[in-house]
Amino acid sequence: MLSEREHDIMCEVVELYLAAGEPVASAALAKVSRTGLSAPSLRNTMAELERQGLLAQPHTSAGRIPSDLGFRHYIERLLRHTEISPREARRLKGMLLSGGPLEETLADVSRILAQVTAEVGVALAPAPGQASVQSMHFVRVATERVLAVLVTSGGLIDSRLLSVDTEFTPSELERISNYCTECFAGLTLDEIRTRLFALMHEERAQADKLLAGVVALGSRAIDNEVAAGGEVFVEGATNLLDKALPGQLEAMRKLLAAFADKALLLRLLNEFIAGAGPRVVLGSEFSVVGGEELGLIVTSFERHTGERGLVGVIGLKRMDYSRIIPIVGYIGQHLSWAGHEPGGLA
Repeated sequence: MLSEREHDIMCEVVELYLAAGEPVASAALAKVSRTGLSAPSLRNTMAELERQGLLAQPHTSAGRIPSDLGFRHYIERLLRHTEISPREARRLKGMLLSGGPLEETLADVSRILAQVTAEVGVALAPAPGQASVQSMHFVRVATERVLAVLVTSGGLIDSRLLSVDTEFTPSELERISNYCTECFAGLTLDEIRTRLFALMHEERAQADKLLAGVVALGSRAIDNEVAAGGEVFVEGATNLLDKALPGQLEAMRKLLAAFADKALLLRLLNEFIAGAGPRVVLGSEFSVVGGEELGLIVTSFERHTGERGLVGVIGLKRMDYSRIIPIVGYIGQHLSWAGHEPGGLA
């Protein structure tokens, strides 16, 4: 437990470090500290904070920097008290698009986050497997090629090109589409798989051309859907390199290479999709190469259909948390509100 004075000094050290990216000396802190303490008094308090694991001293003659525990102490207070300014809220509202497919909206959100924070903007669409299906469509694009399009109740659109042995006519595909939409609307992918499996073993499905087509195309349309998470959108990755110190560049390059691995990003982001936000993840809490240098600010959003996605920002640990946390929180709320309103996000 910290005294009120220790807490204030701890937060002032973090703020100076975030501003300059360099170890904070007691003499520099004395010039700006609201406590009015002298440099020797501040040095003694900082030494005590170091003994408690909240500060670290990179070199004997250097000032001190926040540890992950020190950052956490600072951030917990921000999460309780930081609110977005009315001006920032108006600006973001004007930038956020309404209407259109959810994937397009999330791609735009990742770009907006990168632009307004100068960090890496990320967005994770709800996993198709979470959703109930609104409609299924099959369209012939070549002699042995059929395009399958699934539209979920939450507005996700998933399409895939199927190779087929049977040459379906446009009218047959229309009948199959209508049957699937009528019989499977409102069901999840797992429920549709169960229905198709049962239908596959019915004698009438083997004799009825329509049902045979439903089984053949329906089962392949929903096969191998990503269960762990949906599409990942990343914008502004080079912002990490722009802000990295010389000694951090190699770690940041390895990290950018890791960002190209969608499966890794899915694993990373899906760890936080179930919790309320905004949430902040720091340094040692990351399981990726170079992660010890990072901070992640994320919040989940929930569609009216119950599907959950994620938006957030990845940056170096010396991010401007007091500004970015409310931005991420506002955008997460916007996505949830828009998904519940009539005429909101499609």
